[in-house]
Amino acid sequence: MKTVLVTRPQPGATRTAERLLCSGFLPLVLPLTEIVALPAKKPAGKFSAVAVTSASALRQASDEALLPLLNLPCFVVGEATAAMARARGFETVTTGDGDGASLAQTVIEESCTGARILYLTGRVRAPDFEHSLRKARIHFRTLTSYDTVSVSYTTDFLLNFFSKGKLDYCLLYSRWSAEEFMRLAGQVEIAHHLDNTSILCLSSRISEVLSGLRNASVHVANKPNEDALFELMQRA
Repeated sequence: MKTVLVTRPQPGATRTAERLLCSGFLPLVLPLTEIVALPAKKPAGKFSAVAVTSASALRQASDEALLPLLNLPCFVVGEATAAMARARGFETVTTGDGDGASLAQTVIEESCTGARILYLTGRVRAPDFEHSLRKARIHFRTLTSYDTVSVSYTTDFLLNFFSKGKLDYCLLYSRWSAEEFMRLAGQVEIAHHLDNTSILCLSSRISEVLSGLRNASVHVANKPNEDALFELMQRA
């Protein structure tokens, strides 16, 4: 059974591990980042719609912040975020094509003149969605409901963790996780455990972080979603 290092934060790491087991892989869960809720109240003013590029933004948002927004159309980046939007109470949910730029295009196409978008997001995020809205002169405000922070492990813990055997694959879901992975790979005691590991990235932006790895086998999913990542793993 091939082993897979799962680096994404909880609760997503557990869901991915369960899916790996069902697909015949052995998951080794080592979250390199953690999602932390931030106190956030809905910005003042009226909005035409809500946009979300991460399920974590919805998961961490307070009921107080979301309640006044639930009657608005909600534009989301993918199916997992759509499911979370419905779970939090949004009834009108439109799903994009998996990344911020394509979601922005959907918002632009479906927004009326003078539309005001509330962007529910995290403190650490890719700039694509906001850049596209600014370019199209779509007015928006941000509501930051969570932060992403690094998870620290002792050297003894990591040595014990990586002594469990060969790692066939490593899944990277974000640039932040990729940066933390690079720090791991830079530790002399750990680096040799990753020598023959195929690194699978959700997007090309994530793979760019790994440019300093020597002799690394890095692959990028053809779409920024977990289905594509799993398909890549079956081929790699």
